[in-house]
Amino acid sequence: MNNYPNWVLKHKAKNIEIRYIKGNYYSYKIRNIWDSKKKRARKITEKYLGKITPEGLTKPAKERALESVENIVFKEFGASDFILSSCSDIIEKIKANFGNNSNLIILMAIYRFIHNSRIKNLEFYYETSFLSETIRADLSPRLVGIKLREIGMQRALTQKYLKNFMVASEYEIIDLTHIFSLSEGVISSTIGYNGNHDYTSQIRMVLLFDPENHTPSYYRFVVGAIKDISTLKLTIEESGASNIILVGDKGFYSKNNVEELEKLKIHYILPLKRDSSLIDYAKIQKGSDRVFDGYFLFERRAVWYYSYIKESKRIVVYIDELLRTEEKKDFLSRIEEKKYEKTTEDYFEKESIFGTISVITDLEKSPKELYELLKSRVEVEQVFDTYKNTLQADRMYMRDDYQLEGWMLINFIALQLYYKIYTILLSKDLLRKNSPHDLIEHLLRIFKLRINNEWKVSEIPKKTKDLMEKLEINIPHNT
Repeated sequence: MNNYPNWVLKHKAKNIEIRYIKGNYYSYKIRNIWDSKKKRARKITEKYLGKITPEGLTKPAKERALESVENIVFKEFGASDFILSSCSDIIEKIKANFGNNSNLIILMAIYRFIHNSRIKNLEFYYETSFLSETIRADLSPRLVGIKLREIGMQRALTQKYLKNFMVASEYEIIDLTHIFSLSEGVISSTIGYNGNHDYTSQIRMVLLFDPENHTPSYYRFVVGAIKDISTLKLTIEESGASNIILVGDKGFYSKNNVEELEKLKIHYILPLKRDSSLIDYAKIQKGSDRVFDGYFLFERRAVWYYSYIKESKRIVVYIDELLRTEEKKDFLSRIEEKKYEKTTEDYFEKESIFGTISVITDLEKSPKELYELLKSRVEVEQVFDTYKNTLQADRMYMRDDYQLEGWMLINFIALQLYYKIYTILLSKDLLRKNSPHDLIEHLLRIFKLRINNEWKVSEIPKKTKDLMEKLEINIPHNT
């Protein structure tokens, strides 16, 4: 034993035996037991511990393999990396405007978009994402609440950030209905009424949208009970925007509202209720010549239209063939299921107006352009429905107006991220088959794995890889 080198003897200990075999040194765990037959102690080898080298003990290959598996850490990578690269212009503007809070804002907005995360889950998504290795921030619920208030108190910074996106020649202004607040401390939230007969305290959000670039550009939240032109006027003044088009809902039209809009030089496209006296259905009623001004294709379906002047206002009536078919089917189904007291006579009486959408406007745009603007409002509302209905993010438990202002900024940036991905899909003609969230779901399947302190990109599923190739998405590969 004394002939063993010192670097070998360092591994000698109680119940550890060193063996010299064919020029190499090996370590074994042993123990002694009493052999009653031989009346003496007998050595038993319990375990091979590994090969001893000047560098230390090399454990058996099986143990090394098991340890490497135990040391594997995997974190979400594909979706967050894609957002950082594809939305870099938004990310850079956040960094330029919000200073020390920029990392927190970026992370919260990304997780709101990717996971529809509530505040209590932000920390979990951060810890399981590779962003936790590259962007430092504390997303604990308590600190997030403090930071949201701090961000909300600096509305001037938010305005400065938003004005970076006020570069279009034309904007839609959209009054985005109710957003509930269940917090007594939010004084801007007041008892209000909405189409669901819900009288929960609520605020309203006014949004400026760039229809040409499919980009939310500016927002402002207002007291829940206010739904008049003064709300729009103050929002426009704050944003500094010009050439505004109000795209309203069916409840907004009135002669007084139109007069106020014209005084403020705000253009408008306002849907009319089907029983409005302004609508002339003569051209499409049964027995008429049904003479239309023309048609256009919208999302691969025909939309017919005719327009006229009534009470010095331009009225355009659209007949959407797909909507017409759906409404006919729905009406007959309700008769069949006896959901209301209607008959086939009622059906034939209403048949001519099924599928119609009528608007009043002061714009000289073509019927197709007007229709596209009208439908863009629907696009925006669908995204907000995700936040409001699916996530119940409209029911916010913010402690006060400042926290609410901060949380609204996070949701607005998440909306910007959504539309950035939307335009990418649109540019590649992939929007019909893949929504922004569909793409994110695919990219969420790409992880980074840490194996023996080295990060590697996981295998990419074939369908995900095919979609990435169509979109020319490059995820960094292993070297």
